[in-house]
Amino acid sequence: MNQQNIQTRVTPSSVRGKKTRQLRGHDFLLLKIVSSLMQLWTRTLRFQLSEGAKAILASSSRPLVVVMWHNRLFAVPEFYRRYVHGRKLATVISASSAGAWLSGLFEQMDIHPIRGSRNRRGIQAFREMLKANKDGYDVGVTPDGSRGPIYEMKAGAVSLALRTKAPIVLLSYNYQNALRLKSWDRFYVPWPFSCIEVKMELIEDAKELLGEDLEKAASILKVHLDAMTEDVEDDDFFSEVV
Repeated sequence: MNQQNIQTRVTPSSVRGKKTRQLRGHDFLLLKIVSSLMQLWTRTLRFQLSEGAKAILASSSRPLVVVMWHNRLFAVPEFYRRYVHGRKLATVISASSAGAWLSGLFEQMDIHPIRGSRNRRGIQAFREMLKANKDGYDVGVTPDGSRGPIYEMKAGAVSLALRTKAPIVLLSYNYQNALRLKSWDRFYVPWPFSCIEVKMELIEDAKELLGEDLEKAASILKVHLDAMTEDVEDDDFFSEVV
């Protein structure tokens, strides 16, 4: 991915005395190994696109704000590689130690990470998201990240879309066979060769539909995204790991 248009590269940033966690030294070798294994893993996945998803992928050309729940992030790099040709994606990643690894992993997969959360680099991350979208990047937002609660639609995604005047795409991956981690969001890790149902909804004029009341707008988006999202809790179908 050509990232010359984005000048706000990740640099250590202190907020409330804490620095954004950066990888160093041997971390990058381990990251390369993990990235290679993950790419082999995800290329075995099968995506089943809804008619709405097919239509959006075929017609949308403007930079978008893509909104999805945090626990469905695993399939994003492979989905963009396979189906979203000629587009660039930037996404917000936590400034924490875990976020450093996810950030490095996404960079290996040609996704531009923007480090920040509500508690660390929040304002700077918001500015970087606006700039990325202006520079032609789709901007991925997980409105319940980075620490939850799960499926809580915070107002940041709405605010970003209204500021950019970009269309919003609601995106949901419904995993049909997956591990679920015992994290705050019960993160999905699909089994190799499993199938993922993809649902998308385009909101072309976010301001017209959502208005300017961010809390009310967030409630509307949550209803729409929840309607696209399926959780299967049958223990015979899913395995749980720590």
